[in-house]
Amino acid sequence: MRCRDDTSEHGFDRLTEKQAMRAGVRFVTGLGCAGVLCAAIGWAPAVWADTVEVEIVGIDNPLRSNARKSLSVAAKHEESWSAGHIQTLYRLAPKEIKQALMPYGYYAPEIETELDKPAAGSETWQARFTVKKGPATKIRTLNIAARGPGDQLDALRRAMKDTELATDQRLVQSRYTATKSAMFNAAYNAGYLDAAFSQSAIRVDPEARLAEIDLVLDTGERYYFGPVTFKQDLLADDFVQRFVPFDSGEPYSAQELIDLQLVLNDSDYYSQIEIDAERARAQRELNNDAWFYDLIYPPSDPLESIGQLRIPVTVTAEPSKGQSYKFSAGYGTDTGPRVGAGVKFRHLNRQGHQFRLDTRVSQIQRSLQAAYDIPIENVAQDKLSFTASINNEQFGDITSTYYGVGVVRDTGWQLGRKRAYLRFQQEFYDLGNGNQNSILLYPGYNVTLQKADDLLFTRKGVSASFDVHGAAEALASSTNMISAELNGAAVLPVTETTRVVSRGRLGAIGTDNFEDVPPSQRFFAGGAQSVRGYNFQSISPTNADNEDIGGRYVATFSLEGNWFFYNKFGLATFFDAGDVTNEVGDFSLKKGVGIGFRYGSPVGMVRLDVAHPLDDTGGDFAIHFSLGPDL
Repeated sequence: MRCRDDTSEHGFDRLTEKQAMRAGVRFVTGLGCAGVLCAAIGWAPAVWADTVEVEIVGIDNPLRSNARKSLSVAAKHEESWSAGHIQTLYRLAPKEIKQALMPYGYYAPEIETELDKPAAGSETWQARFTVKKGPATKIRTLNIAARGPGDQLDALRRAMKDTELATDQRLVQSRYTATKSAMFNAAYNAGYLDAAFSQSAIRVDPEARLAEIDLVLDTGERYYFGPVTFKQDLLADDFVQRFVPFDSGEPYSAQELIDLQLVLNDSDYYSQIEIDAERARAQRELNNDAWFYDLIYPPSDPLESIGQLRIPVTVTAEPSKGQSYKFSAGYGTDTGPRVGAGVKFRHLNRQGHQFRLDTRVSQIQRSLQAAYDIPIENVAQDKLSFTASINNEQFGDITSTYYGVGVVRDTGWQLGRKRAYLRFQQEFYDLGNGNQNSILLYPGYNVTLQKADDLLFTRKGVSASFDVHGAAEALASSTNMISAELNGAAVLPVTETTRVVSRGRLGAIGTDNFEDVPPSQRFFAGGAQSVRGYNFQSISPTNADNEDIGGRYVATFSLEGNWFFYNKFGLATFFDAGDVTNEVGDFSLKKGVGIGFRYGSPVGMVRLDVAHPLDDTGGDFAIHFSLGPDL
């Protein structure tokens, strides 16, 4: 009878911080730190001599691959081995193969070995191992249980129920490890920080080919969060406490502390965060608000009647710099060369107010935008912004100058953002009938969603946005209108190296006088992100001078196939179609096809496309270049 005791292993399979949490938490993070990783210093590629050629027959993967990895005689080495050393390692092989098969339930294999010296003119030995794995060892008895105050925990019960271990089934040690890890994590993540296995063993009888398993977890007492104290002078305490995602008295969770750390990092107020939540500092506190409830429904843990073990949390935060600056530059066939610059004033007051100023310049747009942001409700992601902007922009063949001020209530939701806004805008332009100007005061609502496995190099994901806004002459606007637009995109994998990318856009404007709708509110199509094969915003109704002036309805669609032939380098083929009209019945889809090059860069997908329009008005071909995420 062989006994393997695993009581010292806990099989963590989630966050490594949780191991540290079990003894006491101390997370330290810094923003903008340079030179963090220097692991490559002094590295040089290893070389090895192929002294022994090893062949294993009689078993298939994963048994064969695991057996080969365990063989010392098959190990990589830089210098040639002596004959005596090879023979010594060869004699170890049967024992090593046997140990490699044990995790898969085969404890009594038969192994035949053969070693041939190098042939004339060769320096390579030949080692051959013929393995008969024999009957599998099966589980005779299985004892999986939980004890202590947390033994009825749903997550713990589910972990025990979902185990792949079962009597009369083959013993696979990875299933044992997975069950053990799931049980421990379920208890620990629920605040049972003293959880430990009082029984944790696999006992094997190789001759009978039977195994006995014991997994008994003692949960110990549950821990709870105590008060959170911030050591910082930048923000008011009542404000910074709103970042905390848990309340005092809630069950302790390492993930909640990590969430707090990430939220504070993302807030842009601090450059360094240190969270101290050591279990040794836990103090027993009586929950005065729950005494009557506990009297009628006594807690499962009798110790809770005399108070909960609460761990106080201390957050030490160093403020970030008062201003941050950003600069950008790029090129796209739609915009031409473009540059941008911005500044953010991070610390305006103790309630977290911030001010942003951004400018962008390209061949088709010059803009200056300002925003004053006030955190509201969930201060980690919700804000109220007062905005102002000045823009000079080309829409189709029309150049427009417009000024605007507004207010936006920007809130987060599970899949994206929701924005309710009110904007006042005055615009000056010439649609071919002389100089015109419009005044619009319009409320609107915008919702976006985005879900992807990787936002910069997406294999599978979806995004969508919907915007609706309207203006009325009765509310100080120069025209009556309502505009709605829906955009969507999806990326679906086909094989490991191929994917399909699709995009679509629908929009409509309701008005009693479309001539009074300014260019910034009209629809255009064509370009690298629309219908390829056509110039940027060249698909549009025209005026008497054959100038593109935008339309009332838009519909576009794109279907693209990508093949990544080497890492993140790939090729694309695509078909695009779309049109912009003033009457629904006038739609005549402009179509384009082409091929392209793709590269998944660290800042998004690089796209270089050669497209051919399928309509006479388009020309022979067009080249499009763009950079950015697929969704």
